[in-house]
Amino acid sequence: MKRDNNTDHSHIIHVEDDDDSGSEGDDLLNERDYLRNPTEPKKAGFLVVLEGHRWLIDTFLLLVIVALVFERSWTPRCDRDSLEGNGDITGFAPFFSQQIRKFSPDPGFVPENTSEFFSEETKQRWLDILPKGLGYLEVKDPEKYNSLPTQLTGFDGQFVVTTSMTHQLHCLHAIAEAYSALTSDTSRVPEETPWHLTHCFDYIRQGIMCCGDVALEGEQTTFPEGFDGSDGWDAKHVCKDYDQILAYLNESRANDEVWV
Repeated sequence: MKRDNNTDHSHIIHVEDDDDSGSEGDDLLNERDYLRNPTEPKKAGFLVVLEGHRWLIDTFLLLVIVALVFERSWTPRCDRDSLEGNGDITGFAPFFSQQIRKFSPDPGFVPENTSEFFSEETKQRWLDILPKGLGYLEVKDPEKYNSLPTQLTGFDGQFVVTTSMTHQLHCLHAIAEAYSALTSDTSRVPEETPWHLTHCFDYIRQGIMCCGDVALEGEQTTFPEGFDGSDGWDAKHVCKDYDQILAYLNESRANDEVWV
C-alpha cells in the first residue's frame, strides 16, 4: 500500500509539472502575439504604394532642387558665404577675375622732381588708370539691391553712389598733390588740404587694413646704398583684373566727367 501511494503521488506530481509547462508555453505564445506588430501588414502595403509612385516623388524632388538653384542664382548676393573679398555686398557689382601680379616701380605718377607733378603728362598718367566719372555710378532700379548706401546729392533723377577703389585713388592723388606743392610751389597747395588730407590718411589706412594683402616680400633691390629692408617689388600679389573693373565702372558711370 505504501508503494501504491508513492506511485500515485509521483504520478500526481508529474501531472502537475505537465500542467505548469503547458501554462508557461501558453504564456510564451501570448507574449509572442503581443510583441508581433499588428501594423506590419499595413506598413508593407504602404511601402508597396510608395514604391509604385517613386517616379512621381523623384520628379517632385528634382523640381524642388531646380527651383532652389534658380532662386539662388537670381537673388542678389548678400549672405556671408557668397561675398567676394574686397567686393560689393549689394549685388550691383559683378564678380571679377583674379590675377597673380608683381608690382614694379613707376615714378611717373609722383615724379622725384615734384614740380613735374603738375605737368599735363603726369596728370594724364593718373587719368589713364581711372574711369570716366571717377567711379560715380548710377544704380538703376535700386529697389532690386540690398544694403545700398545713401544716394549722393546733386544728381537729380538718378540714384548715384561712388566706389571705394576710385575714392582711394582720388585720396592718394590729393596726398601726392599736397606733397608736391609743399616741396616745389606752396602757392599750389589746395585750400581744402588740411581737412581733406586728414580724411584721406584715415580712409586709405582703413582701406589697406580691409584689403589685408598678405603677399610675402623679400629683400629690397632699389633702395639707396646703406638702406636695408624690403621694397616689395619681388612679391607676387593676388589681384582683381583691373581691365574688368574699369570696363564695369565705365559702363555704369553716372556721367562723363574726366577728373581725379
